[in-house]
Amino acid sequence: MSDHHHHSEGCHSAGCHHGVPSTPQQVRSLRIALVFIASFSIAELWVSFHTNSLSLMADAGHMACDVGAIALSLWAASQSQPDVQSGRRADINPERLNAIAALVNGVLLLIVSGWLGWEAIEHLRSLPTEILSQPVAITAAVGLGMNGLNAYLLHSHADDNLNMRGAFLHMVADASSCLGVLIGAVLIANYQWYWADGVVSGAIALLITSSAIPLIRQSWSTLNPKALPTN
Repeated sequence: MSDHHHHSEGCHSAGCHHGVPSTPQQVRSLRIALVFIASFSIAELWVSFHTNSLSLMADAGHMACDVGAIALSLWAASQSQPDVQSGRRADINPERLNAIAALVNGVLLLIVSGWLGWEAIEHLRSLPTEILSQPVAITAAVGLGMNGLNAYLLHSHADDNLNMRGAFLHMVADASSCLGVLIGAVLIANYQWYWADGVVSGAIALLITSSAIPLIRQSWSTLNPKALPTN
């Protein structure tokens, strides 16, 4: 995640322009990401119910939340395109639209991380008798590849657009959580460490929080220029 913090820090320099209008390429990338995560979150949720895996269910819930978040980012990006902006009121600008979408994305991430943390604690208190690790591992591996592709598509747009960076961070958090689920499934398959499922869920919650807080602070600073510095 150090790369993302680097983005956050670098965007305080004069070379970063979060208020630039969105491009058709950015809108297209968001549409692709939205279709992928909407389809996969349904499949992942179904598998989680049949495998007793909280970490997989947590990731499915995270991705379901991301469906709404990416849809919001897509709307903001569509509205901030130059051809759309030319017909809008002068008091609505791309910078505010992108910052509002990024702020909502950050808040949604915090809500999801809080729920995951709570469920992880409850899961560790009452471990399931069995977790079907093989389908969990396969599903997590597919999710890792899909979210990695989404992150790749959005990465080139993440430096100069705050809304796109919020969407990019969602994809990175999803990819990282899929990796955690995959590692947990391997530990369960080889060592019967069922507690790993809860630990992975807690780690996912911490990861999401670490992504959300800088995004919230920077988007809030953009909406409120007189607010305290985000450094």
